[in-house]
Amino acid sequence: MAVDIRPVDVFTALEPMLGAQYLSATPLCGNAADCLSLYAPSCMTLNDMFLKVRDVIFGDLYSTLGQGMVLTLENGVRLRLRLKDIDTLADEALGLLLDALPGDQLPLTFLRPFALETGLLCAMRVLLQRYGAVLPSMEREMLIRIVKENHPADRYASWLD
Repeated sequence: MAVDIRPVDVFTALEPMLGAQYLSATPLCGNAADCLSLYAPSCMTLNDMFLKVRDVIFGDLYSTLGQGMVLTLENGVRLRLRLKDIDTLADEALGLLLDALPGDQLPLTFLRPFALETGLLCAMRVLLQRYGAVLPSMEREMLIRIVKENHPADRYASWLD
């Protein structure tokens, strides 16, 4: 079962970090959406998909920004993108896929180890949002602590209470 990830959804997810002007002028959103839409659980792991979408994002950024990887935002601020930033962008993009996967393709027994092994915020968010009510309270509290200790508050403030 293919999951349809739309370029507009990728745009919405990445716009806070890269700006609307840059995203509108490049094929990055379409390329990332196409990549995510190719996910097939029988052929690849979620980690494989994370690495694949990260490569697509990096490739598009590198081809448009050059080796300096400096982006000028709409407000004139110049932002030098680092590998950590590319990982954050890929994490946000992968979150779209995790949100779109039905429960039978993303069961708790599959998502829990992926979230804990990778530390990806999108995986922990979906784990807490989709399965938080059935997680033991100690595990839920541990996940919340991991999120708060390892990710900037602006990335989880809208969904973590």
